[in-house]
Amino acid sequence: MRYLKKMISNHIDLEEDEWNSLKNRFRRVDIKKGEIISHAGDIFSDFYFVKKGLARSYFTDLNGKDFTWQIYFRGESKYGLNHFMDDSVSYYENEPSMLNFEVLEDSMFYVISLKDMDNFLESADKKWEHLARIWLHDTYFSSTYKRVISLMSENVEEKYERLLLEYPDIFKRVKSYHISSFLGIAPQTLSKLKNESR
Repeated sequence: MRYLKKMISNHIDLEEDEWNSLKNRFRRVDIKKGEIISHAGDIFSDFYFVKKGLARSYFTDLNGKDFTWQIYFRGESKYGLNHFMDDSVSYYENEPSMLNFEVLEDSMFYVISLKDMDNFLESADKKWEHLARIWLHDTYFSSTYKRVISLMSENVEEKYERLLLEYPDIFKRVKSYHISSFLGIAPQTLSKLKNESR
């Protein structure tokens, strides 16, 4: 969990006893390719930090077509959103998630329940509230806001350029049909964009 520790230390001064208290609340979970971690309709009550592997969240429309909402992997990204997998809206509103969470390759996660995370934050120093606000804004609000606006207003070329800006190595990790689903475009359109950018 050294990488998670480094991410935290980038924002706050981290004491060793604080880190140990947090670290000990996580459990390691290994999940095989193809497994569904959580189905739409379930309350998603855990927080997953990607150690290695690849996963996605997606929803299915009335016609049975699925749309990738987010892709989770360890790799370079502008916001770091892809390192964390959760549906805190489902948990905090006590409402069924609209998303399915699927593992795309054999993966390892460090997992903590959101309830346990809340208990830690309530007992921790105020600086942890500062960290939580930073991550809430940067990792959730800002990136989700930009993603929704992108899906609603940008043309396919702009969506593709934003993808490369935010996830420069994504094509090394993720299959094209998941990427086209993430962008909301046809696989043929994505192939054309890739060829034009070479």
